[in-house]
Amino acid sequence: MAIQTLSNLLGYFNAGDEPTEAQFAELISTLMIPGAAGLASVTVTTGTLAYATHSAQVGKYVINDAVDAQTYTLPAVVVGTKFLIVNTAADGGALMTISPDGNDKFNVDIAGAAGTDDKDIINTKATQIQYDYVILSGDSAAGWTIDSIKGVWVDEA
Repeated sequence: MAIQTLSNLLGYFNAGDEPTEAQFAELISTLMIPGAAGLASVTVTTGTLAYATHSAQVGKYVINDAVDAQTYTLPAVVVGTKFLIVNTAADGGALMTISPDGNDKFNVDIAGAAGTDDKDIINTKATQIQYDYVILSGDSAAGWTIDSIKGVWVDEA
């Protein structure tokens, strides 16, 4: 199963087509992640994200393709920017950490409290399920807002 672009998904359902079981699984996987159907995936191995190559504004979302203990560092906040980051590892396969720029924070942390500069959010390996994700929006110069999240995540201690 893989997350697909909207044009790929539409191609499965043309007049006269008989979509396969695998194509239905890809449709379901894609629909589980809000906004993914209109974007193309990019695998990031360096750990540092960039607006020009990894943000929703350029039609991309980031996947962690089974790299355990991967940390993605966000750039300094630009208001209006969105990042969609998906853990595509098999269940229990990969710890994934999202780290704001040192001068930024998650405005409200996972526990629901006011955020703290340079504190990460972590998708825990023991409870990670394939396609856990987080959608982040730059909504103030001071930090990121967690728009949507799936899976078990914790705040850095």
